[in-house]
Amino acid sequence: MPSPLNIRDIGKDRKAALELEAKATGNSIAEVVRDWIDAGIARSRAERERAAWIASAKEGIADESCHLEQNGPSLARFRQV
Repeated sequence: MPSPLNIRDIGKDRKAALELEAKATGNSIAEVVRDWIDAGIARSRAERERAAWIASAKEGIADESCHLEQNGPSLARFRQV
């Protein structure tokens, strides 16, 4: 069962903005904040996964670069016989 969200010390302007957003969307303030928190968590998770993918790709590129320096360009290692 959902419980009320207790928000303290966020300032009058933020509280007023939350109230306006809740009225505009037809949701409670708590539901608006929960949706924003969920969206923020999802975005943060996606950014971390993307950063991990980029780091992994960079490692692969470094490996390819080293292989090219040692052996020169060749597609033979990718050919299946």
